[in-house]
Amino acid sequence: MRSEVMVMMVGAGIASAAIGQGCSFTEQNPGHCFNNGGDEYCRTRDPSRPFCERGQDECISSSNDLGCVAERPVDSCYSPCGGRATLDENGECLMGEESSSGSTSEGMTGETGTTTEGSSTTGPQPCLGNDDCTDAATPFCEPDSGQCVRCDGVANPDGACAEADATNPLCIEGACVACTPENPAVCDDQLLLCDGDTNACVPCTEHGQCGSGACELAMGRCFPEDFVVHVDGDGGQDYTSIAAAVGDVDDGLYGVIVVHELDGAASYQTAGGLTIGGGKTIALLAAPGEAPIIQGTGTNPGLRVEVAGTTVYVDGLSVSGNTGGLGIQVDEAFAWLDRSRVVQNSGGGIVAQNSAELTLRNCFVGGGAQDVDALALNGSSLEMLYTTVGGGGVLGGRARALFCEGASMANVRNSILVSADPMPEVECTGVTITNSATETDVGNLDIGWFNGYAAGDFSLTTMGMPSGASVFANVAVWQAGDPDVDIDGTPRPTTDGAMDFAGADAVP
Repeated sequence: MRSEVMVMMVGAGIASAAIGQGCSFTEQNPGHCFNNGGDEYCRTRDPSRPFCERGQDECISSSNDLGCVAERPVDSCYSPCGGRATLDENGECLMGEESSSGSTSEGMTGETGTTTEGSSTTGPQPCLGNDDCTDAATPFCEPDSGQCVRCDGVANPDGACAEADATNPLCIEGACVACTPENPAVCDDQLLLCDGDTNACVPCTEHGQCGSGACELAMGRCFPEDFVVHVDGDGGQDYTSIAAAVGDVDDGLYGVIVVHELDGAASYQTAGGLTIGGGKTIALLAAPGEAPIIQGTGTNPGLRVEVAGTTVYVDGLSVSGNTGGLGIQVDEAFAWLDRSRVVQNSGGGIVAQNSAELTLRNCFVGGGAQDVDALALNGSSLEMLYTTVGGGGVLGGRARALFCEGASMANVRNSILVSADPMPEVECTGVTITNSATETDVGNLDIGWFNGYAAGDFSLTTMGMPSGASVFANVAVWQAGDPDVDIDGTPRPTTDGAMDFAGADAVP
């Protein structure tokens, strides 16, 4: 066993040394690792003994060779760098070694750089700021310990998250997230919703999810809440006229207009027709449980949406009863209709023209008008889902369910397209039809399939041979993201890949 010092006796020989006579002194052992390069010195002498032990008092192992031992000593006896210094006094030689090798020595915990005895750092250099913390799991520097930690390891968890990324300002279970149901502010600012399961901001998919009561469905954003009004022509609400409410929305801005039905099933009529333009984004929503009607006058459509940049969402309204003109005209603009009826208009149902974009979901279109198409596209695009389109009245006439001209494109899914016209009910070279029913699939129109075909009531019959319910069952295929209910609120299957009724009406 070798000490880092040697004891020397000078005096009257062995006898006098034995009785304590003479004098003694100590000097450094020049071969001891403590007096040389520590671990590096030991590894050079004997790789099987790579650690340097101090070699004084309790720090002398029976198996040491000039202080070199096989197992790492405790910190107070460990001299990794030599130079007559223990680890507590000098551990700098380990810093670069640990950070480059990524290994930990025996006696350390599983976390690199933290020993099990004392608080000495034997791993990478302590962090000085968040930039030093490159592991995404521990991105924050805790200043007191110099350790990289999760957000819940610092004094102000939410503040640390907000400073690092303003879009994820909350610390939940050690991770920075966007929101919680109790604190959706970041999502509100983006007009998005907070998903409580993922703590992330997500798009809206239904009007009722939004505080304003309206979702810009094509974009997945909620309408702002600064213009939400009610219209009732019978009085008692913000406006008595839809046109007046639309007029108070500035060009280029948003407005949510909740429309109440009139007494006696009367209709809202606007001289020259209700026109929405100016790049406005408007939601026309039926009041819950009510069925308001818009009616065109003269040769004017009941609703005209015009000018590029203008967007209109219609939910739960009827545009019907125009004895001299069209139901809806979309010119250059964007229109999205849900659970609405565009029927009994002598000039036809809907015309989309001049690069217009039209979306129909759970709608009835057409019915009762002779020699006019139920739905016509001219250089425009159509997305149609779960919609029933009936062209012409019961006496026939040249009336197609869908007619396209110009560079028009249409995508039709889970829908019904029929016509009293003896000619094809669909004339559209740019159409794709899937999981839908046309007369090619089910045979020529039988008005007994519907409860009131001539009047534009395309709900399915359940009696008769064959009934509409039997003809159109198991034609459609519900997909994730499709509407959960039909035109009347009857639930749809809501299981991806489930068979369903084609068209807007699902029979309970």
